[in-house]
Amino acid sequence: MEYRIEKKELPIALIELNGRLIGDYQVVDLTDEINELIEDGFVYLIFELSHLEFINSTGLNFFLKTLTKVRRQDGEVVLTNLNELLNTLMVTTKLNSFFVIEKSGEDPVAYFKEKGLIL
Repeated sequence: MEYRIEKKELPIALIELNGRLIGDYQVVDLTDEINELIEDGFVYLIFELSHLEFINSTGLNFFLKTLTKVRRQDGEVVLTNLNELLNTLMVTTKLNSFFVIEKSGEDPVAYFKEKGLIL
């Protein structure tokens, strides 16, 4: 799995995931970078998932841990552009009730302003 992190307007960061999220070894570096983002005040995280091909329980656990961390800091996680497989998985596991899921993450700053979460 590959990823790219783009710091937007504080407190928003966009994280693009590509490939398959299936092993603990894949999330070690990403988790470290996310922890640094949170420490720096980036607590509104948008995950762009249009190129995430596959995910298993390790990947789901990664998202749940990240959600817990940012919510402890009054932040939020938004998942965008889920493919059909990932969307079905979120519905089947009922994780869609925990996460904000949007069809498009084209303007992450606008999303949080629209929801009244940032000024």
